[in-house]
Amino acid sequence: MQADLDVATAATAATGVDPAPATTLKRKSYLKANVATVLAIAIAATAAWITAMAFVEAYGIGASHFGQSTDLAKRAGPGVGLFVLDGVALMVVAVFARLAARAFRSGR
Repeated sequence: MQADLDVATAATAATGVDPAPATTLKRKSYLKANVATVLAIAIAATAAWITAMAFVEAYGIGASHFGQSTDLAKRAGPGVGLFVLDGVALMVVAVFARLAARAFRSGR
């Protein structure tokens, strides 16, 4: 036990860095990676659900024109806003995926 303490003290004196925080940093990086992964999955699932519901509302899930009004003026597609939402969600998911990958790599 004393030999381990002497080695740790000598390593600290030689490098000026305490070896103990390495395990704490590893745990924090894995926590960051897991949180980023869960957030990326949640955002992607939410965006996919919103997109699916917008298409179902616009076009229906039954036969041709099942969910649409008979008045052509009232028919509206999902629009550009939906594609902007999907683009923003895709960028956020990419950022979280990159953060997760970095955190997993630094945890090794």
